[in-house]
Amino acid sequence: MRTILMATCLSLASLPAAGGEFDTEGGFAAFENLFGVTEGKRRNHTKGFCVEGELTPVDEAIKAYSTSPLFTGTSDVIARVSHKGGKANPADDKYGLLGLSMEISTHDDDLHVIGMNTEHFFPVSTSEAFIELLRAKATGGDAVKEFAAAHPELKAYKAYHGALDKTLRPYEGTTYNSVNAFYLVNEAGEKTAMRFSFRPSGDEAIVVDTHPDFFLDNMQANIAQGTVSWDMVVTLANPGDPVADPSAQWTGDHTEIVAARFTANAAMSEEDGQCDAINFDPTVLSNGFEPSEDPMLQVRSMIYAHGVGKRLSEKE
Repeated sequence: MRTILMATCLSLASLPAAGGEFDTEGGFAAFENLFGVTEGKRRNHTKGFCVEGELTPVDEAIKAYSTSPLFTGTSDVIARVSHKGGKANPADDKYGLLGLSMEISTHDDDLHVIGMNTEHFFPVSTSEAFIELLRAKATGGDAVKEFAAAHPELKAYKAYHGALDKTLRPYEGTTYNSVNAFYLVNEAGEKTAMRFSFRPSGDEAIVVDTHPDFFLDNMQANIAQGTVSWDMVVTLANPGDPVADPSAQWTGDHTEIVAARFTANAAMSEEDGQCDAINFDPTVLSNGFEPSEDPMLQVRSMIYAHGVGKRLSEKE
């Protein structure tokens, strides 16, 4: 199954992005120029480890919006938690942006991939602008200021995320967000736009002595002492919510459904787990889901496909 998925993802690298051809290799190089290269590792979210567990349905209300097998039976999950950025070994005992990605094998042999960050929305609205931002950061402060002057959405991003609580939390005590929008599809073929988050089901705290590499020990201790789990909270779009712009917030009251719960039963290093070779392509979706018109989704797919081939070849 995973071999077929990799071949499919690699074939996407030649597809045009919305509005024209996207320079996949140039976009990938922008990550390398900013973060550096740790051969055999992901160029972004470089540090991380594997988590294994199950996804189980919770609220049947989600079935009115989607036929996905995620919501009809127990699915097996291979996940990866990570630090954002390309540093080989950023400190666990300092606040930073984090990520959670999941490859979900459903009870009926469907496949669904999820990639999330602790950010609530994206700093820019297009993939081209994001690559420009990476290049500006690699160049220096003056280049970033020039970029920000032409992209006011970056100011809104910094203001919102700069005001968030910076209390240090372990991976299992952190909420992760989809950032991009997707469509739920029901039996009648009706589509409902949504975003989603994975929110800790309980109060998974720091339970071991902190040090620069304590996150794996902490999750293993929390799993041994009780339940480590996240609720998949689906947020349904309201009329007028921008679906194709990942830099736009959805404000005001929204319908939320706790659709499923991911329960971790083991955590291990990438060397001991199965997550390292997985391409967490967010466009790989089970029946009952469709990608939105957000062009960032396709570009993420293309860059990830390019990246997995490169880093795995470096291991040979």
